[in-house]
Amino acid sequence: MTTPLRAAFLLLLAFPVSAQSPWSSQEPYTFPFDHYDEWLAFMDESPDPAWQAEAMQAVIPREDWERYASGRTVTAKRIRYLSDGLEIRGYAFAPRESDGPLPVVLFGHGGTAEWGRITFVDILEMYRLAERGYIVLASALRGEGGSEGTPNLGSGDRQDILDLLALAKTLDGADPSRLGYWGFSRGAGLGYRVLAATDEIRAAVLIGGGSDAVNSARRAEFEEFVYPGVLEGWEDDPVEALRRISPMYWPEEISASTDILLLHGANDDRVPVSGSLTMAGHLARLGRTFRLVVAEGGSHALIEHLPEVRREMDRWFDERLKR
Repeated sequence: MTTPLRAAFLLLLAFPVSAQSPWSSQEPYTFPFDHYDEWLAFMDESPDPAWQAEAMQAVIPREDWERYASGRTVTAKRIRYLSDGLEIRGYAFAPRESDGPLPVVLFGHGGTAEWGRITFVDILEMYRLAERGYIVLASALRGEGGSEGTPNLGSGDRQDILDLLALAKTLDGADPSRLGYWGFSRGAGLGYRVLAATDEIRAAVLIGGGSDAVNSARRAEFEEFVYPGVLEGWEDDPVEALRRISPMYWPEEISASTDILLLHGANDDRVPVSGSLTMAGHLARLGRTFRLVVAEGGSHALIEHLPEVRREMDRWFDERLKR
């Protein structure tokens, strides 16, 4: 593997072009690795043992990886769709066989701007969910992952998800009454904003999400490296712009129709667990249906708790989207 590929850890390859409705284009997705051992060698490049080959083998065994790669059980596509006139790239996964219309789960990825990406491990989890009977759709969001436009942390990225949701309801084999959302880190924060804009999502799983960008311990870092040119309204009124992406300031706007599962690592050094604790308090005060799970010793990605994360997420979605 080339040095640039190692440096862009888990970054997926470019999106090819094709044309077919309801997407502006779609094409079969193929793995960026030729075989399982090549992927494990790549994962061993990580400085974190939780992401290295030994740990990955325990949670994504060879037989699962090879079954996903073969396409025997899941149809996987790279897609493009339109949002505000921009062509947005993403992914669509569905089981090859089903007994009827399926629930749909939308995925919101972590990171912003040049750090915003859908990782290959995210992709493998989408295969897993599709095998369990879900259509899974993911957006790379504008200005990221090859999508048109410039990165927008505000109304732009939210609109990309809302337009993906609208498309999800038109898909053959999809049940538009059974919609879910799954978001990680930035995608979890985006999830709060999506849930404030629609009542159509029945269940959401938000992992490692923050709630207060105004008072974040990392605010200075983000002011230097992230927000300028990315956070909507930053140049006009930085504090108000931060409040608009901070759900603790507007919890009443979050849809009462959505049951919310909050997952967070107790030792998260990127987005402190206090973000989810704060939101749990607001949701409790408002009488909303939610569950908070804090993983003892858990990191931001919760990769070392992946089996537990899967159990919690599967149960949450199954109980709300498969009935």
